[in-house]
Amino acid sequence: MIRVFTRRWLVLLLCVFLSGCSATRVIYNQFDWALAWYISDYFTLDDEQEDWLDEAIKRNIEWHRRNQLPGYAQLLREFERGVSSGEMTPEKLEYHYITFITLWDEFVVQVMPDVSAFFLMLSRVQVDEFYANLEESNQELWDEYAGKTPQERKKSRQDVGVKIFDRVFAGLTPGQEDLVRSYQSSLHDLSLEWMAGRRQWQQDFRALVLERPTEPEFSARLKDLLLNPNGKDSLQYRQRTDENRRIIMTMIIALREELTDKQLKRFAKRARKIARNLEIVTAQKI
Repeated sequence: MIRVFTRRWLVLLLCVFLSGCSATRVIYNQFDWALAWYISDYFTLDDEQEDWLDEAIKRNIEWHRRNQLPGYAQLLREFERGVSSGEMTPEKLEYHYITFITLWDEFVVQVMPDVSAFFLMLSRVQVDEFYANLEESNQELWDEYAGKTPQERKKSRQDVGVKIFDRVFAGLTPGQEDLVRSYQSSLHDLSLEWMAGRRQWQQDFRALVLERPTEPEFSARLKDLLLNPNGKDSLQYRQRTDENRRIIMTMIIALREELTDKQLKRFAKRARKIARNLEIVTAQKI
């Protein structure tokens, strides 16, 4: 569950950045119904459950608006200053990464009571439906991002990396594209382990929901699953994911050195405007 929603939140944040400044407020202000619509793909809910879910989503997004958007705005401003000044280091990038994860974990803790209540109200039929839809999502993710062969997966990583940085910096030169592809090609291919871990987490989650222990125990075990989704990963897998993160950070620093003044100015202008829009959204009364 958390692996699904984590990915969606990361996609949302990336879309907010890539969509441009004026769209930032529109995207965020429409996120409540978009999230409800997304969740409805996994469950068939009755009217009472839908009403409860709508209220829970609105309540938690409002909390996120007031308590976390300022943190994301600040993080974006700090990242922009580091890129613009040329003072970005692996340590600073690691700080940005940890700050993002910390904000996410704070949000998980905030929504925990509602997530717990929601799953405790589901029937066995609804839980089975959810799990079946998760497995369908697993296959779609595999087909879209993994590919059938190691070479296909390598090319997919390269293409995705180039696409992201091309949009962030409003276009890459051929040399910059080659740099991104080179670093992306050196990443460990963890697709098989990632999918196995994803399915293991989903099985553990399903078992907990079907077991239905008392509410305090259910919430405590659910919190552990949500805040520690990689608890069963092997040491080798964790080491390789850490290595991949370091490769990506090294790539960002290397790419920064190849950016033109024009690219840097466009990036800085966009980042500052989006940070400002996040601050405006924070101050809005809903």
